[in-house]
Amino acid sequence: MNEPSRKGKSRKRKPGKDQSLSSQARNAQPRLDVPKKPTDKAFELLGYGALLVLFGLPAIFYYSLPDSIPIHYGLDGVPDGYGSRRMIWLLPGIGAVLYGGLMWLANYPHLLNYPVRLTTDNIYRQYRYAQRLLRVISSLVVVMLAFIKYMGIQVTFGQLDAIPVWPVLLMVAAMFATVGVYIYSSLKCG
Repeated sequence: MNEPSRKGKSRKRKPGKDQSLSSQARNAQPRLDVPKKPTDKAFELLGYGALLVLFGLPAIFYYSLPDSIPIHYGLDGVPDGYGSRRMIWLLPGIGAVLYGGLMWLANYPHLLNYPVRLTTDNIYRQYRYAQRLLRVISSLVVVMLAFIKYMGIQVTFGQLDAIPVWPVLLMVAAMFATVGVYIYSSLKCG
């Protein structure tokens, strides 16, 4: 937005009326208190519960695991990589970082980018939609990781030959559908 002046120095342009709130003050979007609805609380509880399962399973089964466990699976769900049983903590660690980061970000919707121009008429709804998106996606990610961890333990003990692929694909599809619903809702109320 800087234009060179005649002397070669740059000067800042003043924002015009045609510029949106997000382009005028990208880092100065207003901070609004958007209270959680019961649906938001339910998704947070689902995520915390899945995180508990994600850490609880390795804690329960750690000492009964063999020294070498499957740590990577092919597209068909069959293990194709093995490692130390200490690697059982990798997926819970990744899940905790992802869940914690996305939940933290959900508390600061003014830091996010939006697919529509923010106005005083739509900013509250846009913030709510963005927060809901982050809560749903973070919960689905942790549920998927907990499912993979549980099935991986079943494979390790020989109770299954492979991790069932269709539930994982279903959860990934649910994540994409969630993003699609978010974009549609944001554009509709835009």
